[in-house]
Amino acid sequence: MQNKPKSLLNRPITRVTLDIVAAIFLNIGLFYILNILAPLVVGIIIGFATSKVKDGVVITFVGTCLSYCIIFIISEWLQGFTSAPLDVAIAVFIMGLMGALGGLIGAYTFTRVRS
Repeated sequence: MQNKPKSLLNRPITRVTLDIVAAIFLNIGLFYILNILAPLVVGIIIGFATSKVKDGVVITFVGTCLSYCIIFIISEWLQGFTSAPLDVAIAVFIMGLMGALGGLIGAYTFTRVRS
């Protein structure tokens, strides 16, 4: 019989959720400074912090996609929805892939530094 964690913060789902929230906030905060490079930089930071390649890639992909959905929907709303929804979806997916690449680089860097 396994012992369950006594604290809510020790559960893996809580850590993953908080990492995704951190990726969302970092992407939104750095978007106005770094524009295109923001998902890559955030991916490297979050990937290094998670220290696992699979978790780093998944967390940064999900966090980046959610944050750029928010950013692009707000910017389209301010412009009067002039772009096609498919264009916005493809842009969000491309930014998600850039974030996942950054997560891969960050997690791989952590494993190389640790060993």
